[in-house]
Amino acid sequence: SAAYSPVQSVNPPDAPWEQSLGASIFGTPQYMLPVDDLGEAVPPSWQHRNQPAPAGLRLAMSWLELLPSADNPQTSITIHGVPYTATLGPSGRENDIYLFQQ
Repeated sequence: SAAYSPVQSVNPPDAPWEQSLGASIFGTPQYMLPVDDLGEAVPPSWQHRNQPAPAGLRLAMSWLELLPSADNPQTSITIHGVPYTATLGPSGRENDIYLFQQ
């Protein structure tokens, strides 16, 4: 049998290290979930209509950097496949977000 060589285990022949690292960190695009559908962030009683954004949805939008702001007063999101425009309310605060069904 061949003698054990640590070089073989450290340097796999299949792909350069950079390619392997990129693939493992970022995954392949076809398997990534769409980040703009926020259906999981609304309550089970959600009804599609124009309305203020509930707290859980605002939190998810903040986490994903989708909240409207003074610099970007409108953003687009999807809730259970239904497109919405999110707008900053008159107060200009993060907890004053309105949703308009498209």
